Amino acid sequence: MRRREFIRQASGAALTTAALAASGKVPAQARTAPDLIFLNGAVVTMNRAQPDAEAVAVRGGRVTTVGARKDIEALADGRTQTIDLQGRCLTPGLIDAHSHLVGFGQMELFFVKLRPPQVHDFDSLRGALAKAAARTPKGRWIVGRGFDEFDEGRFPRRQEIDGAAPNHPVLLIHWTGQYGIANTRALQAANLLRADVEDPYGGKYLRDRAGLPDGCLLHYPAIYSVYQPTMTSEEEGRAAEWGVGEFVKEGVTCVHDNFCNLGSARQYIRLEREGRLPLQVRLYPYVWSLQHCQQVLQQALRYSGPLVRMQGVKLAVDGYPLMYEVPAQQQRLNIPMHPQDQFEAIISAIHRASLQVDVHAAGDRGVDLTLDAFSKAAGGDQQVRDWRHRIEHFLFRRLPSIERAGNMGVPVCTQPYWIPIRAEELARKIDPAVVRQMAPMGSFRRAGVQICLGADVPASPSHLPLDSLRSAVTRAVRPGVSLDMDEAITFMEALEAHTLAAAYAAFDEKEMGSIETGKRADFALWNTDVRAVTGTAIRDLEVVATYLGGRQTYGSS
Repeated sequence: MRRREFIRQASGAALTTAALAASGKVPAQARTAPDLIFLNGAVVTMNRAQPDAEAVAVRGGRVTTVGARKDIEALADGRTQTIDLQGRCLTPGLIDAHSHLVGFGQMELFFVKLRPPQVHDFDSLRGALAKAAARTPKGRWIVGRGFDEFDEGRFPRRQEIDGAAPNHPVLLIHWTGQYGIANTRALQAANLLRADVEDPYGGKYLRDRAGLPDGCLLHYPAIYSVYQPTMTSEEEGRAAEWGVGEFVKEGVTCVHDNFCNLGSARQYIRLEREGRLPLQVRLYPYVWSLQHCQQVLQQALRYSGPLVRMQGVKLAVDGYPLMYEVPAQQQRLNIPMHPQDQFEAIISAIHRASLQVDVHAAGDRGVDLTLDAFSKAAGGDQQVRDWRHRIEHFLFRRLPSIERAGNMGVPVCTQPYWIPIRAEELARKIDPAVVRQMAPMGSFRRAGVQICLGADVPASPSHLPLDSLRSAVTRAVRPGVSLDMDEAITFMEALEAHTLAAAYAAFDEKEMGSIETGKRADFALWNTDVRAVTGTAIRDLEVVATYLGGRQTYGSS
């Protein structure tokens, strides 16, 4: 099977002992007894050949033996540390296959938070902006994020928020990251308040009757043409450490950062080298255009450290889901991020560079364009399988597309938590029958698609894996209301999507995702046996400890 060979970046800085231990690359020792044994609890391995065990032995950061308690205890010597599970449940560490930890920290630490229910209409939005303006020096940018649908049923125009911060340029970003709002001062500062201003490549300025931008911005290029929020290196470091810390508390031992920039990558690598990175990271830098893609491919470091690795390159075919059928009033939002020839050229360039292609494709038409481009780049549907080019979101059920993705071996990372937070909104914009089948986990599994889960923060209001797991199982929009249960999966199937299938999506299935001999000792310890959990009882689950390479990174065992 074809794998990219990553070039380790030359560096005079020595890796710390802690980083080596976490990586599992500790020099061989003469001693053969385990360093650690875990026993007196349930061990759920996610290994179909041996799904359950009583105990696990670990040496040098890797699993050496999985089996019966008496056999594991017999391996110990006087230096072996015993971890008493106290009747609790050990599973592989969770893998979040789509989140942005530095961006998550940036939002939580440095932006004005505009989440519902506190911000739900234009008045509450103006109130939040007025408070931010009162503590921000005049003339400085105010950046907020997290707003959703407003009670008024639309986004405010620039004039409707101007009075809240008359002395500040203001940029507001929807919780998904796909839409923005700018006040008049912001558009003036960016020299965009002109009738002759052209829409940016891949984005759109919505306009008033006079043809002037009205402050509503569609897709990343339009948002960040107004203003690109930046952080100092110190701020990036704070954001990275905060985001990493929040994920480790939830049993996460690896994250795929699918919107990574150079600054974020540097922070992950710095933490790795300092021995302070408590999880693994797979990097997918995001590219905006063919020209930007070519620059990234020329300049990107093919870094592969003990915990951090550049894995592929990310792009988007849509922001608002690109659909075959949408109501007339939504047509202005139903636009691709790239012309088809440019989209295909970007994917071909990444493929030729022997990197994994990672595409944001939420809508059914966007998915089909992506599958076609994968096939064209690889030389046929079956040739795609070796490359594992992947799709993010794939939100709607179109069975021919799902079956084709399965036949092509395309991993899909989706977000079932969007059911409670987006289903009712989407049902007002597209066919409600289509929405009832959104996040079609059941169909993906039946078609043999390697389906994985990722929270997608800060483009989602929750980073908690349990929210994804619960939504995949219950498909609950709100109490008493659920979507099509034919698309529900069991808790253990959902857990597989957050472990072994997520490992597969980044070519890591030989290293992590299950508790097997030779694999990394990356574990999550739960308060109860996960095999017995169903439905709403998922809310009672709790991660009590996290281990990376056998080293405890969170909680108390």
